[in-house]
Amino acid sequence: MNNTISSVCLPKTYTYDVEGQRVLVALTGNPFNYDPQTLYSLAARRNKKRGFLFVSKVLGKHVPVNPYVPLLAGINLGAHFIEKIHGVHQVDVQAVVEAVKKNEQTKEVYARVISQPRFVLPRETLFIGFAETATGLGHAVFSLFDNAHYLHTTRDKIPMLQPALDFNEVHSHAVNHLCYPENPELLKTSKTVVLIDDEITTGNTALNIIRAIHEQYAIKDYVVLSLLDWRTKDNRGNFRKMEELLCLKIRTLSLLEGEIDVSGSSYHEQSPQNLTTDTENRESFQVIVEEQLLNLQEVVSVFSVDVNGQESASPYLKVTGRFGLSSREDQDTLPLAREIGENLKPHRAGGKTLCLGTGEFMYFPMLISAFMGEGISYHATTRSPIYPFPKPGYGIQNAFTFPCPDDEGISYYVYNIPLNYYDELYVFLEREVSLERLQPMLRVFSQLGIPRLSLVIASPVSRKTEKR
Repeated sequence: MNNTISSVCLPKTYTYDVEGQRVLVALTGNPFNYDPQTLYSLAARRNKKRGFLFVSKVLGKHVPVNPYVPLLAGINLGAHFIEKIHGVHQVDVQAVVEAVKKNEQTKEVYARVISQPRFVLPRETLFIGFAETATGLGHAVFSLFDNAHYLHTTRDKIPMLQPALDFNEVHSHAVNHLCYPENPELLKTSKTVVLIDDEITTGNTALNIIRAIHEQYAIKDYVVLSLLDWRTKDNRGNFRKMEELLCLKIRTLSLLEGEIDVSGSSYHEQSPQNLTTDTENRESFQVIVEEQLLNLQEVVSVFSVDVNGQESASPYLKVTGRFGLSSREDQDTLPLAREIGENLKPHRAGGKTLCLGTGEFMYFPMLISAFMGEGISYHATTRSPIYPFPKPGYGIQNAFTFPCPDDEGISYYVYNIPLNYYDELYVFLEREVSLERLQPMLRVFSQLGIPRLSLVIASPVSRKTEKR
């Protein structure tokens, strides 16, 4: 993928050729002076609404990263919020930014930040991370604050619970977002809502949830945080119109902002065949498969229903924030993750270890991975289908797909795993599933040349201690 750069001051323009599409990015805001290639690359995706994707290099989703990098990216965004909204310099932001830019001193900088007291918000604030991509980012932002709650949206259907919010993300492959706060008063008592996403393109998803919250709970103060913000002037005008129409305030902050212009035909329009790399013709390797059952105490005992109507009785974890998490409760998350990571560390069998979160289960595995020692790379499976091409600068070098173990009607994708590269793989599963449902995933990983696979299961179905 070729790109060119022009201009020495904002707006800077960058041109990318993405398999038949020409994407022009004009930067209008860059408060931390990030080189765009530090934050993202581009790739072609199978989506009729938009045929390309900004592939984040600091999110821990599509690209394997040092697990401290996405944790620090969230801290960078949270510190930006503290300074711009509350006028306080709570974090050594420059050290955080330099650690992300250079991928150096990340462990030390993160340790310094988390050793400081959390920022006490002047009014009760609810942070909401968007599934599935920003569940980890949202939690990383929230981890800086006191007097706050965290809740992430979910695509899971949980019939035992009535969703407090139900809204759509029109351009996504999985459009429906649901919110299931365990405490029904959570939205009623919050004075400010902070929405966190990895990227804002039109801002319509944020406007949809703001409209839904306002209609039911009449909250008047909103902040939208994102790594990237590509809204046009018209899109930004829609935010102002909603402010005036509903008599509320919406503020937006990002690490990078600008406008994009797209020309040409997207790849799936030119060639509809499935380019997802498959492993059917590859040799299977002998793989040692082990299970690590964490048996975590704090669980939410509800069942989900997949797209075929089958129930999963395995409980969810409380610690993820899917059902709401207070700042006080979250104070136990870091020491718990550290304990688990340090317990897993002696069992590692090599110097290059890949830790893989699954779907919405991103932040807690990311945090555990950070404490498993040197040589760790972390990312997660995704629902987003993207075309792989092994060429320099292109965001997705290879791709593998298998049915989601929790829901066989949903395809999971995992990207950028080089053949014969890692010594071992740790797959983190929030909920226990049958061995039969794991087989397609295990077949894929057996053909990647990774000799050892550990399944880290956080919440076995046989748990006796459950929390409703």
